[in-house]
Amino acid sequence: MGGKARILVVEDEQVVAEDIARILRNFGYDVLAIVSSGEAAVKIAEEKLPDLVLMDIMLEGELNGIEATDQIYSRFGIPVVYITAYADDERLQRAKQTGPFGYILKPFEGRELYASVEMALYKHKMEKILVENESRYRLLTENISDVIWTMDMDMRTTYVSPSITNLSGYTVAERTNLTLDKILTPDSFEVTCKNLKEEMAIEASGSEDPSRALVMELEQVHKNGSTFWTEVKVSFIRSPDGRPIAFVGVSRDITERRRSKEELKQSYEKLKSILDGAINALASAVETRDPYTAGHQQRVARLSCGIAREHGSSEDQIQRIRIAAIVHDIGKINIPSEILSKPSQLTDIEFDMIKTHPEAGHNILKKIDFPWPIAQIVLQHHERMDGSGYPQGLKGEDILFEARVIAVADVVEAMASHRPYRPAGKIEDALEEISRNRGILYDPQVVDATLRLFSSGKGSQFLQ
Repeated sequence: MGGKARILVVEDEQVVAEDIARILRNFGYDVLAIVSSGEAAVKIAEEKLPDLVLMDIMLEGELNGIEATDQIYSRFGIPVVYITAYADDERLQRAKQTGPFGYILKPFEGRELYASVEMALYKHKMEKILVENESRYRLLTENISDVIWTMDMDMRTTYVSPSITNLSGYTVAERTNLTLDKILTPDSFEVTCKNLKEEMAIEASGSEDPSRALVMELEQVHKNGSTFWTEVKVSFIRSPDGRPIAFVGVSRDITERRRSKEELKQSYEKLKSILDGAINALASAVETRDPYTAGHQQRVARLSCGIAREHGSSEDQIQRIRIAAIVHDIGKINIPSEILSKPSQLTDIEFDMIKTHPEAGHNILKKIDFPWPIAQIVLQHHERMDGSGYPQGLKGEDILFEARVIAVADVVEAMASHRPYRPAGKIEDALEEISRNRGILYDPQVVDATLRLFSSGKGSQFLQ
């Protein structure tokens, strides 16, 4: 049943009015009053603010039902349902202009009246919720710094929040009338068209989440001719059957964030340059002690990077391989120069001294706060897959991948280059060495990448 909604009955035929009131009470409604004139209806509506008014169109007095309804709804927001025996087109048109919540023709059944009352009360409740939500959302959009906007499928702006003025200098009306190519710089316009085209292709395939959003960083044009950067998040507005019918987006000013990011990038590049200078200085310190192998570390670094790239390593991993390879022999600074440049084979004691250079290099480099484990890579570059290497006798995956790459590059470069105690060997011999010991001494994937590099003709350039 209908609860305790409070209803005002406006009817100039007393018998009909009493019958309506009886039906309403039987359905559980509270009948506030029965009046027969438009003037009385407006007065009671103002005093008692009923939940609903049942209004006859033909009334006593100068104010008819249509005129009374206009005042009641416009002044007090009270919903009205017309009850009348007349339904000619002219009267219906006049009645519709007052925005009634229902229209019942006499005579009617009790259930018909009940249904009309319930529908009117429900419709009014929903409209109140909608108005409250619209007011809340409008308050939100008008008081946030982000810009909320909508565009139709032809990319014409249909709504933009007032915050656009603070962002771009344009009024809402000015911005609404601008085409997308005037809002964005040429590069950002091109990016937007490309991305939206891709989104429409994805949409046509039906292969993505319909609630997905596209996020872009776009450069926009200010009214004064300057430019600024925004982060733009775009989604589809969809019809009830799921078809995209418009775009809705949120634009946020990220100019300062972009500027900070660029400054950070410049600082990083400067620090990287300083680091490279320091690393090369360390490498040069070894080469001054061992002039016969000058350039060895640089060649190993170039070859190591070539192998790593052929293997498919990330740029970050290639960068740490490069740094570690440039200084992989830094520990030789502790070895007497006469041993380093000895023109004959080394004695066992001398070779044992040479074998201390990975640990010596580790002790030097561990004091530097690298963003990567450079000291550990240098410590392990003479380790071997079967555990026969030094200084720790590590095996397989216990050896850092970067050290496994440098180990192969180091062997290839050493065998193919001149040494005080022998002339330069053939590159074929070096490749035979790593092939023969693939998976035994050297990482098989690194060996395979090295062989591919040289078979393609690219490898030799790294040894020059």
